[in-house]
Amino acid sequence: MDMKYILIALIVILLAADLYMQVKLNKRRNELISKLSDLLASQKYEEFDKLMEEPQTQRLIPAFNYLFLKLNKQILQDDEKAVDETFKAFNMRMNNMQKEALYKRGFYYYLSKEDKENTLVYYQLLKQLSVRDMQLLDVMYDTYILNGNKYLDFVNEQLAACDKEEEKMPLYAILADIYRNCGEDKKAEEIEKIVADYTEKLKSEK
Repeated sequence: MDMKYILIALIVILLAADLYMQVKLNKRRNELISKLSDLLASQKYEEFDKLMEEPQTQRLIPAFNYLFLKLNKQILQDDEKAVDETFKAFNMRMNNMQKEALYKRGFYYYLSKEDKENTLVYYQLLKQLSVRDMQLLDVMYDTYILNGNKYLDFVNEQLAACDKEEEKMPLYAILADIYRNCGEDKKAEEIEKIVADYTEKLKSEK
């Protein structure tokens, strides 16, 4: 299963959650960040860049949020060199919410690149924070970095409890790879077909 499918699915979820981080900012800043996030979500990168370059944007948006938006764009464009440089630029004081958002970006991004060293760095940082969804991160780390299968039952349970098709797809993608780690390629192929069929269905509806 292509790791980029999982990355894109997770990035969409994370982008939607970014605005939650702005509750303490004033309305004008919120509106600006919301507009920039919408431009990213619709892949209007040129418009995004122009707005980011405006003096008012740089004045209104706090340094963390500005870099975070910049990082989102670079990840979505798969600009590896720029992403590495921007991650290193977060050398500022951050609260726990900001740390969690940044560390998750690092974890999922480097996981998608099969970069074991950097994935481990962000995995350990997230463990130190004791984030709420640590079990999902454990699943991803075990499946894609350790090539393990210890969370097979857990992922199946999550699928059984999930009602929405779009939320099931990333879980199916993970489950297929867990079965591959078990050496059960036939089961993996059956599950991958579910994801492929759903993806084709989405394409045909556009």
